[in-house]
Amino acid sequence: MRLFAVGLPAILERLKLLERATSSVVYNLAPGCPFDPHRREREPNLRTRARGLQGHMITAPLQHLSLVAAVHPDTWVAPKVHGVGIVVDERIGLFPGPPTPDGQPTAWLCRDSDLVMAFCQLWWETQQQAVPIREAPGVLPLTERQLQVAALLSRGAKDATIARRLRVSTRTVTSDIGRLLDAFGVATRWEGGLVMGRACPPALAG
Repeated sequence: MRLFAVGLPAILERLKLLERATSSVVYNLAPGCPFDPHRREREPNLRTRARGLQGHMITAPLQHLSLVAAVHPDTWVAPKVHGVGIVVDERIGLFPGPPTPDGQPTAWLCRDSDLVMAFCQLWWETQQQAVPIREAPGVLPLTERQLQVAALLSRGAKDATIARRLRVSTRTVTSDIGRLLDAFGVATRWEGGLVMGRACPPALAG
């Protein structure tokens, strides 16, 4: 085991390197999938799909599954996901480690073949219970602009500010926020803020 990265932004940034090193298959178990308002996963996601790599992320039901579906369309959803990590090419694992003294998450690379294959077996077993995210109950399709609205909301932007940044009318922003609330399964802006707070950790919002 060796240290891969410390802190969510650094982990996401270094995942681009891991994606480039993947040649055939990636298995990802993520019981909770955060929403990154800066969309740092966009480039490696697009490249992964363009390269036709096998495998996908499996996550558990979340209140922000519609956000996950828009950002990670190849995701599958299982009733429960035990374990967390990524294995590439059935030979290299990336697993969470203990947090730093100041609470920062850490990620560690693993080349132990027994541990890597045990994770692969867990992924295969979880996949048997999973369905494509677009088929999961309550998931609504979101547009690219609605993702941008969600990103700005997660940083505390007001409707007028969002409209100005995206060069659309405030009525359009209000409509997009309504769509997001429907996607979250909540009725009020306040409830939507709670969902966004859970979906987007403070470390990713800055």
